[in-house]
Parts: sequence; C-alpha cells; structure tokens
Amino acid sequence: MTQFFSMSRILPENRRKGPVPNTKNAYQNFLNVAWPAAMQGLLIDLMMTIDLAMVGTLGAWALASVGVMSQPKMVLHVMMRALSVPVTALVARRMGEGNRQAMNATLKQGISLTLLLYLPIVAAAFYFLPQIILFTGGQSSLIDPATRYGRYVTIGVFFTAFTQVIGAALVGTGNTRVVFKANVMGNVVNTLLNIVLIHGIGPFPRMEVVGAGLATMVGNIVALLAISREVIGSDKLLTLNAPGKWFDPQILKPIGKLGSSSLGEQAFERFGMYTYTMMVARLGVVPLAAHHVVMSLCDIFYSFTLGLGSATASHTGQNLGKKRSDMAEAYGKIGIRVGFVLGLAAFAVYVVGRTPLMWIYTQDVQVITLGKALTVIMALATVPQAFQLVYSGVLKGAGDNFYVMVYSLGVIAVFRPLLTYLLCFPLGFGIYGAWIALVVDQSLRMVFSAKRFYGGKWKHVRI
Repeated sequence: MTQFFSMSRILPENRRKGPVPNTKNAYQNFLNVAWPAAMQGLLIDLMMTIDLAMVGTLGAWALASVGVMSQPKMVLHVMMRALSVPVTALVARRMGEGNRQAMNATLKQGISLTLLLYLPIVAAAFYFLPQIILFTGGQSSLIDPATRYGRYVTIGVFFTAFTQVIGAALVGTGNTRVVFKANVMGNVVNTLLNIVLIHGIGPFPRMEVVGAGLATMVGNIVALLAISREVIGSDKLLTLNAPGKWFDPQILKPIGKLGSSSLGEQAFERFGMYTYTMMVARLGVVPLAAHHVVMSLCDIFYSFTLGLGSATASHTGQNLGKKRSDMAEAYGKIGIRVGFVLGLAAFAVYVVGRTPLMWIYTQDVQVITLGKALTVIMALATVPQAFQLVYSGVLKGAGDNFYVMVYSLGVIAVFRPLLTYLLCFPLGFGIYGAWIALVVDQSLRMVFSAKRFYGGKWKHVRI
C-alpha cells in the first residue's frame, strides 16, 4: 500500500525530466491547493443544502419548492463555470511561464465578459422565472413559493458569477485559501440569516422559503466583497490594478477558444440534468422531495471533489508552462489516489449514516424512508465521481476541453436521459431507476476521461 502511494511508483526515475519532490512534499504540494479548493466547493454547495435543511422543517412542499429551483440555478451557473475553466488554465499556464502581465490581463478579460454576459441573463431569468419553474416540472402548487424564493436566488447568481471568475483566476495561481475564506464568510452570513428569516426570530418577520432566498442572495454579495479584496492593490500577485486593457483581443481569443468547448460541456451537462430532473418531477411530490434531499447529499461530495479537479487543473497548467509534463501527470495520479481514499470514506458515511442524514433535512417519514434507500444507490457513485473529476481537471488544466465536451455530449446529454426514461417508466423502476442511471453516468465519464489521461495527448495542447 505504501508503494502504491509513493512517488517512485507514481513517477519512475526513467520518466523524470528534472527534480522531483519526495512523496511527502508532493502530496503536501497537492493538498495545499486541493484542500482549500475542496472546502470552497463544499461551502458553495452547502448554501443550497442549508436552505433545504432549514426549509425542510416546513414540510415536503417547502423542500420541493426549493429543490425545483436547483436546476434553473445550475443552468444560470453554466456560463460562469464555462468561463472559469479557461481563466484557470490560462492563468496557471502563464504563471508557469512567468508572464505576470498576461495573468492579470486574463483576469480583467474574465471580469469584463462576466459583466456583459450576466446582465441580460439574470434579467431574463428574473422576469421569466415562473415559466422556467413550470417548464422544469414544478407542479402548480409550487410555482408561487418557488418563484418568490427563486427571484432572490437569481439576483444572487449575478454576484456569484464574479466571485466564480475571480476565484478561478486565484485557483490558477494556486491561491485557493483566499477563495475558501471568502466563501466561509458568505456561508456564515447565509446561515445566520436563514435562522432568523425562515421562521421569524426576534424582530424579523417569518418569511419561510422567501427568507431562505433572501439569505442566499446576501451571502453571495458578502462572498464577492470578500474575494474582491484579494485582487485589488498593486502589491498583489494577481491584481486588477495592473496596467492593461479590459478588452484585449489577444487574450480574448484563447479564452473564447477554450471557453466555447467548456460552454458546450456545461450546456450538455445542464441539458442532461434538466431533462433528468423533469422526469423525476413527474413521479410525485414525495419522490421529488426525497430525490432533492439525496441529490443534495450527492452534490456535497461532488462539490468537495471538484476541489481535487481544481487542484489538478492548477498543477497541470503551471507544470506544462514550466515544460514539466511529467510532474503534471504525477499530480494527476496523486489526485486519483486522494480521490480514491475520499470516495471510500464518503461511501461509508453515506451508507452507515443515511438515517441521521435524512433527519437533518426533514421529519417527513415517507421522504426519509425513500431517501434512505436512494442514498445507498447514490453512494455507489462516489469513487467513479471522484476519479472522473480529477481526470477531467487535468484535461481542462491542459486546455484539452474539446475532448471533455465530446464525451459530455454522448454520456450526459444523450445516454443518461434515455437510460433514465427507460428505467423510470417502461421498466417501472421509478425513482430508483433515476439513481441507477446516475451511477452508470458517472462510471462512463470516469472511463472516457481516464482513457484520455493515460493516452497523453493533453500534454501537447498549446494555449
């Protein structure tokens, strides 16, 4: 077992292109970036989880009202996530090359594009939100509470978009700690406001699900203010105070090239998830509520392991910039080993602790009974999920986004919805079929991304 985790196994001497850190230092280098990034991803997702858990005390209708907004919210995140991938890859590569001017220029272009894109996107989503929720599969009784909750969440997305892009640039430099701290501040504010606004404590009115939405929006604003402090000032490695244009075609071109593939990947993922949620919504209020609780638990681990992907993207970009593709591959393999351990730990927690985990969200007996069964199926996806996020993190950090987009189209946008429909309805598995399809989806993405990683073509991508 010790040999499996050692650098001599990960990167044999005959494949080394220069000095290599010992096993302890290599893992420490990886975890210094991965741990704060993982916690940051976890805290972002916890904002939705906190809403679900606190409104769960109001009943299944409240869980369903907040849950049905999850997919529209994720769709609104598509553009910012697509933009974040090239920002991280380019900042990391330029840092490895020692080109600080290009790093700062990349950050400026990212912020400018975010403003141009998200003003109309958020405005349109705010205005058409009732129709969007209805299209998602929300039942007529849920439209009003989901809309009132969702409008605050939609405004909050505008601020989150800037937090995401600035955070992506900081991840590219390996400075994930400040991103983590900013999101801690946002989540603390969100949680405190949830406590007083949902049920009405002291002088605050009882706002129920609307209070949860307002708390989320304020938390998003606080997180943006906190992270903005880290890129203002001429003494910062990454700063908005550096001279240079806010619209530079030379920088926008590689962002657009990488971002278009990333956008395709995100769009296909959202399409697949949207159709997936729409089919689940047809199964009834209790299955929908149980599904959203279990999906929230699944998303917690997903967001946590996204930090491993961020770390491998950062190390990949920086080492390719230094002409050390051997170390880029080594950090990817370190990420796989860390992901394997975390995946097994998450599997044990979900299976053993599924009953108390359900009670955190709701006291509805029907939702709890169904949710416990679904959690066992969901736990099977933890290791494949961790692996595919690490492998794809390497590919994205190298700028090999087109390949990720292609397999995302086939697996997430086509195969998964078809399999979900087949299992849920013609074969009669109901909500269980939806979760079986999710496990298969994660496993296939793991296979395709692993094939590309070990094939090595990503080492030769120029950006």
